[in-house]
Amino acid sequence: MPAMLILAVAVIGLVLVVLAVVVVGIKQEPSTQELTRQAPRLIATLARRLLGVYVRRPDPSVIPDKRRPGTG
Repeated sequence: MPAMLILAVAVIGLVLVVLAVVVVGIKQEPSTQELTRQAPRLIATLARRLLGVYVRRPDPSVIPDKRRPGTG
């Protein structure tokens, strides 16, 4: 029984550490700008990976220009 208690405390501690890393990483991202290709810090990179945020700015050469005929 004590082994299960130790395991439960260790799992809860690990979850809290991961949550803290995600919160710190989110706080480091600029809130009003698009995400850059490179995260500002390692913790922000980990937060992006954990949350599945792989958003990049669209490549301007791929976006069709609606003003020119035949491009989209």
